[in-house]
Amino acid sequence: MTPPPLNKAAIPAKGLAAFLASSHLDRFSGGSVSMLARQYAGVYATRPTSWLAAMARNTELSRDDAIAAETDTDLLRVPGMRRSKFLLPKDLAYTVFAATRKPLSTHEWRLTDAGLTVADYEKHRPALVAMTTKTPLRLRDIGKTLALPPPIVRTLITVACYDGHIVRAAPPNIWSNRWWYQAAPTLLTAPGNSESALRSLAQGYVRQYGPVSVADLAWWAGVSKTVARGLILASDAIEIATDFWLSPEDRENFEKKISGPATIWRDNIRFLPAWDPLSMGYAPGGIQRRALGLDESGGYDTAGNGLPVVLFKGRAITTWRTSLHSKQRTLDFDPAPLDATTNRAIRAAASVWADRIGVKYTNNS
Repeated sequence: MTPPPLNKAAIPAKGLAAFLASSHLDRFSGGSVSMLARQYAGVYATRPTSWLAAMARNTELSRDDAIAAETDTDLLRVPGMRRSKFLLPKDLAYTVFAATRKPLSTHEWRLTDAGLTVADYEKHRPALVAMTTKTPLRLRDIGKTLALPPPIVRTLITVACYDGHIVRAAPPNIWSNRWWYQAAPTLLTAPGNSESALRSLAQGYVRQYGPVSVADLAWWAGVSKTVARGLILASDAIEIATDFWLSPEDRENFEKKISGPATIWRDNIRFLPAWDPLSMGYAPGGIQRRALGLDESGGYDTAGNGLPVVLFKGRAITTWRTSLHSKQRTLDFDPAPLDATTNRAIRAAASVWADRIGVKYTNNS
């Protein structure tokens, strides 16, 4: 007989944090960029998130290998959940795009703001696709070829990306989000079953992010709570606490983590990038964010975007950043929340992390 769900509030925060650290970090200890992109149903395409997220999990992964993997031609950058852009394996990109794609009319306001119409967009679209079929191009090169001003070209490209005819391509600068653009595979715009795709997406979300609530799925997928509840109930998820859902295969590990002694995560320090999947996977106000210390550590900006955070023993304790000064990129972290002993430990780890990602550690923290 299945035991009744637990009281969510009674779940020990340290146990929950230990389970989440295991799911999001230990699970990928030997992982690649492609593995992360598949398991998470997309790593945020924002650079340098897409390659730093893999390096933060796989401590043996070099920067050169991460960058090379991130530019694999089998990976696509497509709009997905909440219209954010995700890096995905092609087959999964088709599913995510089918599940989240909005009608062209949804983006008509973008065209109107630029003084364009849907007819203007449809007139220019074939040329956009044709010129980017063989090789990715920069925005300014597309503009020169079409003899159109930058604001017009930017709008046409943006709508074409949301419409599934153009995809983003990584620029040579590994820290830059000044994307290049290329024609999308024709399968991206092929008719698909959006309901089936969304069910598949929800199933994958519970499998990787669980335990999650209905509110978590609604926030992550950009759907109503009514839709999110239906998706969870249609999956194989089990309710391990009231409105707290988990994949059956993770139940034993979850129960071990929350019922055992206070767990100290085995890998003490990790530097997670901005928009990391761990930060961006749970709804604001949820107990996962509290257990992980993400809110307490200042892990989000005022718009709700995940900031770079330092994890210590499975919890976020402060933020870090890189800055460009006189052509030298440097790394530092906020020492204010840290005691002297923890500060020393973070400084030592920051030096190692800076070397791995190819920046200079300022040691001013």
